Amino acid sequence: MALPLEPTSGTALVDTLIDDVRIGDNLVFQGAPGAPLDLLVDRFVASAQGRIPVVIVNVATPWHTPIRDGVAVLDWSPAATGQASPLEDAIAPGASFEQALASLAAVDERVGTGAAFVFDRLTAVEAIWGSDAMLELFLSACPRLYRRRSLAVWPVDADLHRPTFLRRLAEITQVVVEFTFDDGRLQVTVRKADGRSASVVGRSVHAEVVDGDLRATDAPSSTRERLGTVIRDQRLALELSQAEVARRVGITPSALSQVERGVRGPSGDTLMRLWEVLGVPFGPPEASERGYRVAHRSGRERIALQDGLTAERVVDDPATGELWLVEVAPGATGDRSPFNVKHPEVATVVRGVLDLTVNGRTETLHEGDALLASDAVVSAWTNPSTSVTEVVWTVHGRQ
Repeated sequence: MALPLEPTSGTALVDTLIDDVRIGDNLVFQGAPGAPLDLLVDRFVASAQGRIPVVIVNVATPWHTPIRDGVAVLDWSPAATGQASPLEDAIAPGASFEQALASLAAVDERVGTGAAFVFDRLTAVEAIWGSDAMLELFLSACPRLYRRRSLAVWPVDADLHRPTFLRRLAEITQVVVEFTFDDGRLQVTVRKADGRSASVVGRSVHAEVVDGDLRATDAPSSTRERLGTVIRDQRLALELSQAEVARRVGITPSALSQVERGVRGPSGDTLMRLWEVLGVPFGPPEASERGYRVAHRSGRERIALQDGLTAERVVDDPATGELWLVEVAPGATGDRSPFNVKHPEVATVVRGVLDLTVNGRTETLHEGDALLASDAVVSAWTNPSTSVTEVVWTVHGRQ
């Protein structure tokens, strides 16, 4: 069954903060003690039930709740309790972690693409199979579900995990939303949101639980607003006036006031001068050439190239060129090249099928096929299938 056109976390506040849930998102809800993680899980399941298949991976304790229509419970609790489970999708007592992963893969194959998955706390996996298994579950399941265009929710008790583990999760997943408490008030903050505008990360709001839902108690604040607060607080700590700081930085007092109030963000040059004037260290102590760089998914934006054609730019290097991850909607077609270039380009289909027209001839590419256009130009493209096609598109030597 295909995903609905508007996937959701089940909680409107979360959807708004992250600029909407995207197909393939793994949502990590990272909560401090007392955070309403169970509420978020329940709302996610309720929003998905009846629209798409739902899989609940149960680990810590035996499952006693009646199973609703359209919901499959993958019960791993026998490995913890030593007692057999009556559920159809259950592993045996004493099952290995490899057997648990195999059962997850089997359920995933059965429900197909576009399902909704909810995972029990990762600490429960650690208690049975150890910390390596806890990370391995996320390492294996997160990319798999992303490729399968499914949605997944991972509630994580932040206080029970090491910071290094939480950072590793953030590197792998698409979305991290943090739930903490600020002077007794629940604060919801976006820590990662792949494919959205860079302004989404750091967006924050205070909230409370009202009638089984999460409601904002104030307007969301942005990274820009919090940066302004940091600048203002540092200026006041040094007992400097706005006029004096503005004079040293080389901007008007009005411009500094707008920065401190979060009305506008400072340019890179202005920010560096602000840090110098305010005595705030900026950047690494010294630069070092490593000979490589990593292009993380964090902060990459999904760009609409043409109707039915969206892409994320992974690499942009003057010497080697650009590398894009391209998605072609089912049945979409275009009569011009995705990239208007006169440089060699390579299109490699990693999932699905794609028709490309070059020099008046149409070539059909299947998974694993690649087309190199060195002197010719791609003049048209079509996805003839009913599924999304994924393409790695490289444009060489654009310097």
